[in-house]
Amino acid sequence: MGSRKSQELVSDNHGATAVEFALISTAFLIALMGIFEIGAALIVQTTLETTVLQVSRFGRTGSTVTGQTAQQVASGLINTYSLGLVDPTKVVFTVTPYANWASIPPLAQAPNTGTQNYGTKNQPVLYTLSYDWTYFTPLVGKLLSPITGKVTLTASAIVQNEPFGS
Repeated sequence: MGSRKSQELVSDNHGATAVEFALISTAFLIALMGIFEIGAALIVQTTLETTVLQVSRFGRTGSTVTGQTAQQVASGLINTYSLGLVDPTKVVFTVTPYANWASIPPLAQAPNTGTQNYGTKNQPVLYTLSYDWTYFTPLVGKLLSPITGKVTLTASAIVQNEPFGS
C-alpha cells in the first residue's frame, strides 16, 4: 500500500503551475527591471545629448538668454527634456575652447572640471555634460555596474564659433 501512495504522489501534478511560476517569475522580474533601468538610462543619455546640442547652439552664435548664464540655460533644458529623471544641480557642464581643431584631445581625455569659457570668434569649442546615473533598483544596479551601482553618462559636442565679436 505504501508504494501505491508513492505512485499517486509522483503522478500528482496539482500545484505544478505554482512551482513553475515561482521559479520563472524571479528571473522574469529581474529581466523586466533591467529593461526598465536601461530604458531610463537611455532617456537620460538622450536628454544629455539634446541639451548639449542646444546649449552649444547658443554658445557658437555668441547669443545668450536674457538674464541667464549658460549654466542656467543648460539646467532649464535638462529640466525640460529629462522628465524629472535628472537632477540639474548634479550635472557637470564643461565648455572648453581650443586654439585649433588639431589641439582638441580625444573625448576620453577632455577636461570635465565644469569650467566655462566659450572662446572667441571662429574658435573650436568642446561642450560636455556629465551625469552620474544611479540605478533605481539596487539589485539591477549591482548587476549592471557591480562596483558602484551607477554609471557616468556623458554627452559632448564640438562646434566652431561663428564670426561674432571677440
